[in-house]
Amino acid sequence: MKNKGQDLVNTISAISLLIVLAMGVVAVAGKLIVTTNPAFMVSEESTYIEVIVESGDTLWSIAKAQAPGEDPRDVVGSLRELNELASADIFPGQVLTVLVKQNVQPMQLAEGLPD
Repeated sequence: MKNKGQDLVNTISAISLLIVLAMGVVAVAGKLIVTTNPAFMVSEESTYIEVIVESGDTLWSIAKAQAPGEDPRDVVGSLRELNELASADIFPGQVLTVLVKQNVQPMQLAEGLPD
């Protein structure tokens, strides 16, 4: 009788271990799918916009307004290069092309079907 009881305990322990290992494999596989699938990744999309210079505007103020998350020095340099400006002098009514970067959010999974 002792052997049958011990065999049962060993079998239950082995099955439990296999279930835990299988759950771990599924969790790791799910994480890999989510982090490597382009549908779930946040990316940046760049687009060009035109800004009309108003009285009191500077390249610095335009850079801060159009690209608040970036270093204004880099954006001013980009503005000067993109618009072929020899200096930082701009005037009201002038049209400047600005490269704007926007985060593109990953696709959202549906939470349920509509009624």
